[in-house]
Amino acid sequence: MWSVLFVTALHLLTTAGTWWITDHGEILAVADRFMATGHLDLQDLGPGFENWTRIATARGSTQTRFLPLSILLLTPFLALDHLAGWRDPSSFRFVYLQGHVFVGLGLVLAGRFVARASGRPSTAALSILLLGLNWPVWMIARRMGPEPVLFALMTWFAAGRPRSRFVCLLLLPWVHASGLLLGLGGLLWLIVEERSISARGVRIASLGWVLGGSSVALFWNLPVYGHPILGGYNEYASDGFFALRNPLAGALSLFLAIACWTIPLWYLAFLEGRHAAARGLALWLPALAFFGLFSHPEPARRLAPLLGAWVVVLMTRPPALARSHAAALAMLSLASGGLGLGQDFVDVVSTPLGVYSGPFLLFLRMAFVEARPAQAATWVLLLLMVVYWSGSRTLRQVLSP
Repeated sequence: MWSVLFVTALHLLTTAGTWWITDHGEILAVADRFMATGHLDLQDLGPGFENWTRIATARGSTQTRFLPLSILLLTPFLALDHLAGWRDPSSFRFVYLQGHVFVGLGLVLAGRFVARASGRPSTAALSILLLGLNWPVWMIARRMGPEPVLFALMTWFAAGRPRSRFVCLLLLPWVHASGLLLGLGGLLWLIVEERSISARGVRIASLGWVLGGSSVALFWNLPVYGHPILGGYNEYASDGFFALRNPLAGALSLFLAIACWTIPLWYLAFLEGRHAAARGLALWLPALAFFGLFSHPEPARRLAPLLGAWVVVLMTRPPALARSHAAALAMLSLASGGLGLGQDFVDVVSTPLGVYSGPFLLFLRMAFVEARPAQAATWVLLLLMVVYWSGSRTLRQVLSP
């Protein structure tokens, strides 16, 4: 689909090419350790990960709080880096494509489902633009870690059949601790959608959710960390993130934060009326209620995995939109992505035109820090050609009757 190619090319142009959140650094260190020894911990890390050896020593534990799938799904990308001869962490390239791959997979799943359900390529193209251009989704595409995987799984759940939904709910808790909450939201949405708690699809999905949560508690959290519920987060119970606050105020602030980044989606929900409100409440309530308890929930990152499922829910029976309204909503989503990118973590790079201060950009660093301007320019020009080529076709699709 042209719209998927357009959005993915834009995401690739803004590839970060580095990590700056400690969560991602830890997952990368453990993945490197797994590649070398087959162990999922922070013990005896390889060259380039000395900081994580010191962090593990300061913690008093070499266990990682991250769950196996979030690490194992990074290892194929790390293996490609090793095959290319890039073994020093500062030279890694392929690992920073993990977010693009899983977000792109989610976009494909959402687009195919909407095209099939609505029977209108224009609706599917608009769905991809509204989903892929908003900042929360653009942000997780630029990063490695569990969020892009959660995004793909939740989109697959919403767009899938009973067996697919069973598999998704089984896997979600093995990706991240929040997977159980996201899955519960999906399960509640399915109950509202089926208007029954005893429907076959609901029963199959419920079994997957129960098996996913119980298996990670009994076969990972309990034997590895000694706590079936908190797992690796048991050692962080006194961390500032877990400082509690008023849950109603917290949930409201989270909703307002994610709604500001995704205004076009909530506008469509408003047009759809009460049924969209019921489905939205079911899907979003568990995550909003839980993360609303804490003081530093990072709403864009934590809630982005739900957006693929939300677009599938909204665009299955979309309200009628004039072509001008559809174009305006797409531009609003692009503005969301642009504003968010401008506010992301800042890098400083000296260039012939002056000092650049803005978001981490792989191709900028490749040109002016690594002194490979020809290679960087080639990739940028190629991606810009893809953006122009696919963008013009996407625009024609969105504006078609």
